[in-house]
Amino acid sequence: MAITSMVYQAQAGDGVKKKRLKRPNSFFNTPEEAVSEALGLKEKMDSTYKNEIEWDYKWKMTGSSDKMKILKGYLGGDKESIAFYLQITSLELQADYKMGTPIKPKKVTAKDKKVITKVSKLYV
Repeated sequence: MAITSMVYQAQAGDGVKKKRLKRPNSFFNTPEEAVSEALGLKEKMDSTYKNEIEWDYKWKMTGSSDKMKILKGYLGGDKESIAFYLQITSLELQADYKMGTPIKPKKVTAKDKKVITKVSKLYV
């Protein structure tokens, strides 16, 4: 049986523009690096929307280890609107994937640290 290496990628969903955000060729060796990237994307969305996205830290992570939504948020807290989200995907390493250095958020809150810990435990 062949051992395969997994890589991780962070993605974010913009609920207003209804599009997925990710950096091209941004694959990471660990889920923690992907979470750092996701939190960096979150910080960019917060800046774009003037910190009006209310992130639901009590929301339960959903999906499989292949594609896991780790955090949801709503503009102005309106749960009837299309959600913003952060997601981690895991893929089998391919030769053409470029490993990168994750975006590091400028500020990591205690709630963000809990998300990092949860994700780390799920990918053990």
